[in-house]
Amino acid sequence: MRGQKTFQIHLDPELIEEFNASLTAHEHISEQISFVEKAFEKKRYRGVPAWDCMCSCVHRVRDTVGYLNDQVLGRMEHGSAFDFINFISNASVVLDSIDMLARIIGVDLSQEDARSATFNQTGTNGKGTDKKYFEFLRSLCAVHPVETNRYKGVYHTTDIVTCPYLIWVSGSPLEMVWNCDLHAHAFVNEANSWGEDICIHMDQVFAHIKYRYSLLNKIGCALERFQEAKIDEFRNTPVPDRGEGESELSYVERLKEAEAERFGSNNDFVYDFAKKALSFEPTDPANKAAAERYKNAWRFALDLQLNVLRDMSREGVEHAGIEGDDTDWILFEHLEYCSCLCEELSRFSYNLEKIGYLDGASGESDAAWGRIKLREMDGILGKHVVFDYENDSDGELYMLSRIALYEIVLEHDCEINEAIPLDERYRPQR
Repeated sequence: MRGQKTFQIHLDPELIEEFNASLTAHEHISEQISFVEKAFEKKRYRGVPAWDCMCSCVHRVRDTVGYLNDQVLGRMEHGSAFDFINFISNASVVLDSIDMLARIIGVDLSQEDARSATFNQTGTNGKGTDKKYFEFLRSLCAVHPVETNRYKGVYHTTDIVTCPYLIWVSGSPLEMVWNCDLHAHAFVNEANSWGEDICIHMDQVFAHIKYRYSLLNKIGCALERFQEAKIDEFRNTPVPDRGEGESELSYVERLKEAEAERFGSNNDFVYDFAKKALSFEPTDPANKAAAERYKNAWRFALDLQLNVLRDMSREGVEHAGIEGDDTDWILFEHLEYCSCLCEELSRFSYNLEKIGYLDGASGESDAAWGRIKLREMDGILGKHVVFDYENDSDGELYMLSRIALYEIVLEHDCEINEAIPLDERYRPQR
């Protein structure tokens, strides 16, 4: 007996990576959220968030393509071709995922679904297609071998067909009789009937899988067109300057709502802090000038943020305030924390973290610990603002610590110092 022939598919893994790149093609316009994720935020697929389905499809396709490429088919185990059963089941995961992506994104595959040139199995009613025949093979050979019942009138005439075995033909005595790579026997549940021979050619199976996998190109192109159209729609939707009679806090709230509509709500907390900074009035007049400089820095950052919302871009000095920032943040996002790598702050990383307990969102005991950690930094922060640990509220101490850190970062090489204009409105006079 001659040795058995083996079969191995190759699906280009770059196809799924290119599609995944399309999902995140405009991540630069929103640091915390994919633009596609925001666009599909409210869409559901059979009750499940569409974005979750899309991510699951991409992960499944990526892993399964790698797995399929590693499989060498052609071995008989325990009397049947279990390697093919495993292969076609996993290949169906890839094809089903691609179909789901097309439906979610709204890509019409009716023309591709109607193809029959690969298997040439149009069935008894002439309505069979490559897609239907592949699904028939999967049902008969793998997932429903004792109850394949959805293809009556196309690939069988009885209500149910069953498959008792599936064998590789290569090397078998009947290789010349069946003239195929894989043979599945189908009982048609009729008296005195031998049943039907289902002859499977692996080049056809591989060709069909490769063709359906290649549809990721079409779906990815449609996704990119969708993104560009959505971005253009937002670019053509005005975000007005602060109006005459509009309060500063109302203006910030309006920008917050515009960002949530365009990019999602991940930056809500930054806008909320900006409103606190702009409305802050220090108790001690000695802190007034520093507080006003910090407010002006926020006003400058908000002007840049208005450009971001209008242009749907975070890139460039006119949007980020910073050119080529390695952190992927923009000035608007840097300002709240005012952190930088400098010697005077290097040993106080724990203190800087715990000062956050004074922001009003933590309990009384945590706030007390935050005061202790803040007082330990008084020798550094106290050079820029005056802390009254006996009379200042937690909220005032917290805001004063942010102001002091802002003044410190302006003395060092960092993103905020690079972005803030060389103007006395924003910087203390030395």
